[in-house]
Amino acid sequence: MTEECNIEKTDFRNCNLEKVYSRCIFTECEFSDLHITDIIFDKCKFVGCNFSLAKFNCVISDSKFRECKMTGADFSEISKLSGNLQFEKSILDYSIFIETKLRNTLFIECNIKEAYFDKADITASTFDKCDLERTTFGGTNLEKVDFRTAYNYSIIPENCRLKKTVFSEFGLKGLVEHLNIIIKD
Repeated sequence: MTEECNIEKTDFRNCNLEKVYSRCIFTECEFSDLHITDIIFDKCKFVGCNFSLAKFNCVISDSKFRECKMTGADFSEISKLSGNLQFEKSILDYSIFIETKLRNTLFIECNIKEAYFDKADITASTFDKCDLERTTFGGTNLEKVDFRTAYNYSIIPENCRLKKTVFSEFGLKGLVEHLNIIIKD
């Protein structure tokens, strides 16, 4: 177990990951193309790391990703024990969240273009100033999700659970009032 460490500029493609990281800070580390399996990241922070095309088959809880490149990252096998994640100013274009359960996730000022949230449960999550151009939400649980400041999204209400989902009036004015959706400015 590795606890309370600062790990900088490490290329994890060329070295083994420990089984458990707790309260560690990873800065400018390389995780691209890795299949991250059977690892636990608890209360960790990732700053400026590259997770492009990484596959997550691990537990990530109470952790933050800031200014990370996560293009094409695959979260579809992430552990159901994962949660309370925050992505800030990160690039999540083409990322896969199919059938994941990541409730209460914060996406803050992220690019999330052409990502897949199909059949996911992201209840009570927030997309704050995120670009969701061509991102899909087919069969997704979007209950209590906050899209007020998100933009470029296209959601087919009949294909998602939208109870108490929050949109700005500008975002979906008058299109989904019959579905028990809260519309706020």
